[in-house]
Amino acid sequence: MFEHKGALPSDIPRTSDQPEAAAGAGACARPAAATDESPRLVTTGGNSPPLNTSRLLDGKNVLIDWFAFTVIPPEDEYLHWVVNELRQFIPDLAFIPTGKGWNGYKQRHNIQHGENAANLGLLAHGGSSQRGSVHVELNAQACALITDWQPLKAWGEQQKANITRVDLAHDDLTGQTITVDIGLAWHKAGEFNSNGRPAKARLIDDLGTGDGKTLYVGNRAYGKMLRIYEKGKQLGDKESPWVRAEVELHNKSRLIPWDVLAHPGYYLAGTYPCLAYLSAEQWKIKTIHKAATISLESSIKHLRQTGGKLVNLMMQTHGGDAFAVVNELKREGIPRRLSGYAVLLPDVLDSKHGT
Repeated sequence: MFEHKGALPSDIPRTSDQPEAAAGAGACARPAAATDESPRLVTTGGNSPPLNTSRLLDGKNVLIDWFAFTVIPPEDEYLHWVVNELRQFIPDLAFIPTGKGWNGYKQRHNIQHGENAANLGLLAHGGSSQRGSVHVELNAQACALITDWQPLKAWGEQQKANITRVDLAHDDLTGQTITVDIGLAWHKAGEFNSNGRPAKARLIDDLGTGDGKTLYVGNRAYGKMLRIYEKGKQLGDKESPWVRAEVELHNKSRLIPWDVLAHPGYYLAGTYPCLAYLSAEQWKIKTIHKAATISLESSIKHLRQTGGKLVNLMMQTHGGDAFAVVNELKREGIPRRLSGYAVLLPDVLDSKHGT
């Protein structure tokens, strides 16, 4: 085994399904040397960075929430080189073989962090049609572990690697700067139109259940899709005002420059002019903290509903000894709902839940 340690505009379809997950396996993975003829360059839309870019480089403003690339290793080097290079940016990565292929590659390895079983992404390689390239996908949890994107930017440029997907996200934890209704109003006003053509959009409505609504604009098959969704509700807090605006960019008929890692806020603003005002500062760790806390509170609520009476009975039979009850009930590991934050626990939880 290879293991390396509001009112709905009439033109927007409405469904009541749950929001679809961001497609990882559907990313446009192609060899680094293969690009479309005369591809468009992803730009900042004229939103130039200020002379002092420290606000963007310390994790504020916009998050990189998914990142994928292909690279061709140097001659006479291959998989072990890629593994060692990745560990420069996220130490203690482990690569677990799946025995399966992925999108034309013969071999896929799931990426984990140390002994933690939480999935952080994938590494794919092999196959004559891939011309010696290796493909890497890093999901939101993996991206959260990268504290400084500048070294990765410099590495990617030096290796002439090809970015195949990047997700840029802005979180409004209070729901004051962006909401699904604001996104619907933008669509109705034509703010998402491109070259005079109206943008396709779709609304997934929770019909008042509190599970959260999602507005989709664009289509990932064409390389660009915007999601505006009620993130807090999606995580289980039916009263949460937290809304996320997230643009998913693929290298479909476009080149994504490595500069996006240094200035994600300006590239997010460049995707749609109506997003340019999303400049309120945010801390990456604050977003992760909020997500983990909501997930924990939802898990506690579920446990209370399904096992609260049993705990009450056990407290009686153990003479009120809470430690004895906990020792009898606890198991090794982390709940599935929280597994994505495992490498950051308990530090990112509210103090009332922390150790």
